[in-house]
Amino acid sequence: MTALRHADPLGSIDSTELRILHALATTGSLTAAAASLGLSQPAVSQRIKRVETRLAVPLIERSGRGIRLTPAGRILADHGRTVVAEIDAAIAAIDDLRGERAGILRLVGFPSASATVVPALMRELGQEAPDVALQYREAEPPAATAMLRDGEVDCALVFDYEGAAELPAGSAFMPLWREEVQLVVSSERGTENGTARLGDFAAEHWIAGCEKCRGHLLSAAGEAGFEPDIIQETDNVPAMLAMAAAGGAVALVPGLALAAARTLPDDACALQLDPPRYRTIGLVSMATANESPQVRLAKRLLAGVDGARWGLETVA
Repeated sequence: MTALRHADPLGSIDSTELRILHALATTGSLTAAAASLGLSQPAVSQRIKRVETRLAVPLIERSGRGIRLTPAGRILADHGRTVVAEIDAAIAAIDDLRGERAGILRLVGFPSASATVVPALMRELGQEAPDVALQYREAEPPAATAMLRDGEVDCALVFDYEGAAELPAGSAFMPLWREEVQLVVSSERGTENGTARLGDFAAEHWIAGCEKCRGHLLSAAGEAGFEPDIIQETDNVPAMLAMAAAGGAVALVPGLALAAARTLPDDACALQLDPPRYRTIGLVSMATANESPQVRLAKRLLAGVDGARWGLETVA
């Protein structure tokens, strides 16, 4: 083959032609290269000739019964491998993005998230992926993670008191925010500096919340050297706040629950604990090699929700 005279400076090489050159470099045969790409041999030959015409340089030459790439052909094949890989990656990313734009996202979350984080997620979905329908259910973490394990939901918005979460086998936890737990008491039991040591309330009656919150209360009180006298139990936060305001009992209430309640009763106040106690809010999903587009979408949108509006601290 002889060199061609006039290169076309405006000529272009498409991804199919780069794939052909890479296949030729790998197989050393027009027939084999065509078969690997699902093309006919004449179509491959015509493509090569068109590129040679554009570049005014031969790309292949005979070698015995087969063919081999010229130095120019090898350059294109080597660089083409990278270009094609990037194109394939871009197309795959677009396919993933397209998958995030439709379908159903099945999410379960805990009550105070239902009034705060979930509506914010719904707004983000409406703007970025309006064709994705949010199918939401409410449950406390033990029940929520059981629903995830059983395949009833795609992901679960849960809270975790300082590493005490029990997650389903094969699942992964993505932390999103940290919130401070506060002590809610009647105004008469408030302190001048707005803080409280848990041990100073050892003699009080206590209000316990959900199963995990009750466990946290027992653990925190144990660390402070006492066993709480739990006389009231409710996972209804407004009721818990009203009970504390009425006097006779106190309660540990997470920051997001206080934010969801919007205001404290007139006769109640929230005290910061000394030392402080926290819980983490995050998303649990099953750890799979091919994560669903809806789970990826939930992770991405939730990571972009500004938790500061509810006093939450983003977990880096």
